Amino acid sequence: MTDDANDGRSESGARSATAPPARGEGEVPRLDELLDLAFDFVLSRPLRELVDPDRLLAALDELTPMRLARWQERLVTPLRKRVLARAAKSGVKLGAWLPPEAVEKFSAMLGAPRPLPRDLVDDLVSSQRVRDEVRTILTETLTSFVAKSTSAMPLGGLLGRGARAASAMGKGLLGGLGDELQKQLEQRVRDFVDGSVALLQQRIARALTSPETSRALGARLRRGFLALLERTEADAAKLGNNARWDELEPLFPKLVRHNLNRAEFREALVAEVRAQLEELSKQSLGDALVEAGLRDAAREALHRHGLPLARDFAKTAGAQAWLAKLPR
Repeated sequence: MTDDANDGRSESGARSATAPPARGEGEVPRLDELLDLAFDFVLSRPLRELVDPDRLLAALDELTPMRLARWQERLVTPLRKRVLARAAKSGVKLGAWLPPEAVEKFSAMLGAPRPLPRDLVDDLVSSQRVRDEVRTILTETLTSFVAKSTSAMPLGGLLGRGARAASAMGKGLLGGLGDELQKQLEQRVRDFVDGSVALLQQRIARALTSPETSRALGARLRRGFLALLERTEADAAKLGNNARWDELEPLFPKLVRHNLNRAEFREALVAEVRAQLEELSKQSLGDALVEAGLRDAAREALHRHGLPLARDFAKTAGAQAWLAKLPR
């Protein structure tokens, strides 16, 4: 069998599935013509004829954690190390990854007011832990104020000059009265705090859900985003290298297998594949490639890589034996 060294030709326009010109009597068929016929035939079919969602799921079932771990060790982990190593040497700013219009759009989105969910704020502020913290802060603050006030205000000044001339027993008695007064004040503080905690919690909740807080959160997010874009890829690599990859990566194969075993995930996966196939099968595979601008590139790749393989295959003993069985 002979063939033509026309493996680099490309297609002009959307080539239709038409047969090559008829051969003259005694002319040997060319292998590249057969590839073109097969290519045009496959591209004339809808994608649903080429993909079976149920078989796809069965194939995924063969991905055991051990097999996934081997692929991760061979491909994913080296990729991660190479990416971080390249980034560690880079002075390129992270902002280079985004076009100006995207930066402007994200800045506007992040800078918009960010109201905190009222339900979340209420749950947090009214929680017993926050209530205890507020009570402790108020109690400690007011108790400290009372203690400092009573120590700085001698009883002699309250009772008149005659008290300052009392005997040692009198001084002891007045000292006891001072302690009792402080205890009464501290009890009043505790009563005041208990009645004020709920009111203070409400004020905290109103402050957190106010328009001013929403605007402040949006402005802070925008500033943080713009500051992030000024950091370099090397800065990002430092963060990436600080991750505990030796602990995280062994979890990925188990995570994949865990979800593939869940009935609800399997059902959703098959349903989504069917939905995508239904949409893509509204046109032939060839039309989809034309729409994507890839049909010519696909044909060229077939001739560049598929034709040499087909030639080598045609020379094998098995292929020669099969060809020998064809009717003459």
